[in-house]
Amino acid sequence: MAFIPLEKAMCQLFTGVFFFAMQSCKYLQVSGTCQTKILKLKNIRFFNGKKELHHKDSHLKLADTVSITFEYQKKDTRNDTVTHFRSGHKSICPVLTWCSIVQRIRAYDNSNDESTVNTFMDKNNKLHKISGRQMLSQIRLAAAAIGKDKPGFTPKEIGLHSARCGATMAMYHSGIPVCTIMLLGRWSSDSFL
Repeated sequence: MAFIPLEKAMCQLFTGVFFFAMQSCKYLQVSGTCQTKILKLKNIRFFNGKKELHHKDSHLKLADTVSITFEYQKKDTRNDTVTHFRSGHKSICPVLTWCSIVQRIRAYDNSNDESTVNTFMDKNNKLHKISGRQMLSQIRLAAAAIGKDKPGFTPKEIGLHSARCGATMAMYHSGIPVCTIMLLGRWSSDSFL
């Protein structure tokens, strides 16, 4: 089955944000006011050792790490950078996932450092921004395909914080120390309690 560009972009994006336990306002256009801004390509950096690789580097997929800088956090922190190492898995890897997102967006005409991570191009070569409503619909479709018996909840019980909550619970149940979860999720100690 071939995925349409929007489905592929949403799958990449949701996988990428899961590794960083991101709030939806960091990667989607959401309704209402938001203190934070959607990540831009300039916020995503790749490294081999200490050497930074440019987004158009032909060896970008060989990077050891991906670092994302969150310019402004709700906890009033600025330029908070979180780094993930390669997982070694061919498809569930933060480095490879973010590399695919960045390379896809960089391939679009007029893409630049200010392009947001929720950008995608349709089959008519028109650029769009993935919205919270679109992502929520896709997440719920995936949950419906799995069925409520396995996860223990219905698709209607899923919201846009599923990536953030799911990542947190996955780390916790994998034995990751709470302090590490707090660092990856960019939580202050008082907001985590």
